[in-house]
Amino acid sequence: MKVLVIASDRLGSPSPLTARAVTAGTQLGRVDLLVAGTRSQEKAEAGCCLHGVEAVLQVTHGPHFPPSTENLARIIAGLAQDYRWIVAVHDTFGADVMGRVGGLLETSPITQVNGILDSGTVTRPVQAGQAVARVVMKKFPALLTVRPTVFAPAAKTENLAPVRYLALPEGVLSGEHHGFYPSLSQRPDLNQAAIIVAGGQGLESARSFETVAVLADLLGGAVGATRGAVDAGLVPPDLQIGQTGRVVAPDLYIGLGISGAIQHLAGIKDSGMIVAINHDPGAPLHAVADFSLVADLFTAASRLGEIMMARKNK
Repeated sequence: MKVLVIASDRLGSPSPLTARAVTAGTQLGRVDLLVAGTRSQEKAEAGCCLHGVEAVLQVTHGPHFPPSTENLARIIAGLAQDYRWIVAVHDTFGADVMGRVGGLLETSPITQVNGILDSGTVTRPVQAGQAVARVVMKKFPALLTVRPTVFAPAAKTENLAPVRYLALPEGVLSGEHHGFYPSLSQRPDLNQAAIIVAGGQGLESARSFETVAVLADLLGGAVGATRGAVDAGLVPPDLQIGQTGRVVAPDLYIGLGISGAIQHLAGIKDSGMIVAINHDPGAPLHAVADFSLVADLFTAASRLGEIMMARKNK
């Protein structure tokens, strides 16, 4: 059985999440990897050395007009008859593309897959991660988006997979590509950060939220937030962690002033170590944390920052 894995995209650049999607794909069958967009040559070179990839399909296009997600979806739909499974990482890019492919093929993608039981059965979290649903597919090709935090990245191999070129069909160009404009930040990306410091609505103001940013910078980590903090306008939406935001799996997660709604817990449950700092001893985050500190978050964060600075100075 053949599997088409869609290479993930990180603001036009190759994404390390692609290696995790390949791992998921190899559990279903023989993998071909589709790469497209800006810097597609780099993506192809990165993909052809991943263990389990039998061929790389590179979409060629003009230098000023990489395919949009709409056009990429049309290309994937045209290839669908050759594959039993089509797989992408469940990130902003993957969810967008797979939703469009599903519309063209008149089938619903299975999203946020966190387990592959066999070539026709997968699992996915439901009820904000409080339960797991087993899904048995009856219609193929089937579309999946997989949680990258669950699957280990595919190893690199010296046996390079061949690259086949696919021309972007004429007549499907629906827009003009002007480039990517990322938010400027020196911090790690949330999806790939080893350390995350997150804040909740209890911080009350954007100025107070700087406490989170200062501690994250001392630890060399990323900044995250709850939906409550985002809705209150304390931070931008791209920092939201949870069921309706980013799903993360850092080695260390520190929650400052976060109560621990189940929607947020669903986004951090794969973390290696969870540390909760909250003055409320009844906060649900304390119940799932590996280490809990019932204290004022500003005092605790300041003291922790002092300790980190002292260690760095040594």
